[in-house]
Amino acid sequence: MFTADRSANVALQRPSDWSVIQLPEAELVVAAPVAPWMDEGGFRPNVTVTTFAFPGTVTQLSTVVMAALLTSLADPYLLSVDPVPHLEAVRRMEYLHRGSGGLIHCTLLLLLENGLAGTVTTSCAANQLGAYDEVLGSIALSATMKDSSNG
Repeated sequence: MFTADRSANVALQRPSDWSVIQLPEAELVVAAPVAPWMDEGGFRPNVTVTTFAFPGTVTQLSTVVMAALLTSLADPYLLSVDPVPHLEAVRRMEYLHRGSGGLIHCTLLLLLENGLAGTVTTSCAANQLGAYDEVLGSIALSATMKDSSNG
């Protein structure tokens, strides 16, 4: 069963056993249920949504986000950057980096609507990808920007 969550600018669907976590730098974060192995330094899979004003094009947004990733993460490795036809997202980026849980696998969807950009980032330890890839993808693909024309 899925539950709808909304922030000021984005809506998404999450499994009802996943938690909403408050982080000051993010607009919305949902995380997998805590498992016993997480107490031993394991990484908690999550989906993080951020939004920011961006008056440029999709290409400019992709460039800015890629540059930020490559300069702010430990040992980043970009796997792919692809357009996303027929979805709310305009670009999909897949990458790896070193984090507190070892090697972290991330997929980032870029949203852009009426001068507002959104990033929807899925994260899990690389060795968790087989177990979490499908559910993380479902959550991320459910994300939609709030229609600013409706107030």
